[in-house]
Amino acid sequence: MNMEVVFKEIEALREDMINTLVELIRIPAISPDSGGEGEYDKAQKLLEIIKDWPFDKVEVYNSPDKRAKNGVRPNILAYYYGEQGEKSPRLWILTHLDVVPPGDLGKWTITKPFEPVVRDGKVYGRGSEDNGQSLVASLYAVRALMNLDIRPKRTIILAFVSDEETGSKYGLEWLVKNHPELFRKDD
Repeated sequence: MNMEVVFKEIEALREDMINTLVELIRIPAISPDSGGEGEYDKAQKLLEIIKDWPFDKVEVYNSPDKRAKNGVRPNILAYYYGEQGEKSPRLWILTHLDVVPPGDLGKWTITKPFEPVVRDGKVYGRGSEDNGQSLVASLYAVRALMNLDIRPKRTIILAFVSDEETGSKYGLEWLVKNHPELFRKDD
C-alpha cells in the first residue's frame, strides 16, 4: 500500500470531512442523564451520510432507554473487510456520538454550541473535538481506502457508540454485555 497515495486521497476529502463534522455538530446528542434526548438524531444523520458508501456491513444495535428519543440509544458498527474478507483479523476503531452539555452559554464567544463555525482552518462548536474530529477522521480514513479500492490486512470495524460521556452503560458496556458474539478473542 502506497501511503502517499492514501494521504493525497485523504487531503482530497478535506472539504467533505469539514462538511460532515459541521453537519454532526448541529445535532445535540446529550445524554438523558444530562437532560438531553440522547443520540438518536445524530445516529440517523450518520447512517444517512454513509448509506451509499461501500461498507461490507452496517449494523445498528439499539440499547433500550425509555428516557431517550424513540426509547433507544443507538450504536452503529460499520465493517470494511480486510484482504481475507470476514476471516481477516480485525481492528476496532471506537468513537462516540454523544457530547457533554454546552454549559454556561455566556462562555461561548465564537459561536453557539450547536451552530458550528469554520474559521481560520478550525471548526468551532460543541463536540468538534470530543469526539467529532475522531469520528470524522476514522470515517474518512476508511473512505479513502474505499475510494482507492484498497483492502487492508485487517477488517476495520468503526464503532460509533452512545453514552461515552456518562459511563458507557448504553454504549460499549451494553454491547459487550448484551452482544458478546460481536467480539473475537484477538480483536
